[in-house]
Amino acid sequence: MYYLIISRRCPDMQQELATALRGRKDIQVILDRRYGQRRAESQPTRKNRRQTNRRHIPSLIPAD
Repeated sequence: MYYLIISRRCPDMQQELATALRGRKDIQVILDRRYGQRRAESQPTRKNRRQTNRRHIPSLIPAD
């Protein structure tokens, strides 16, 4: 399945492509609804809090 995402500034293009590709079952034309920056954060990213390596190799020698 292919998705053609058209800018919200070009709604006429979305309509034209949707009409032209109407018979195609493998293509869907979508008008982009997103607004603004999606990943904008109000706080700065914190430093990695992990202090030790979490990967552990089990010992093959049994403990006494």
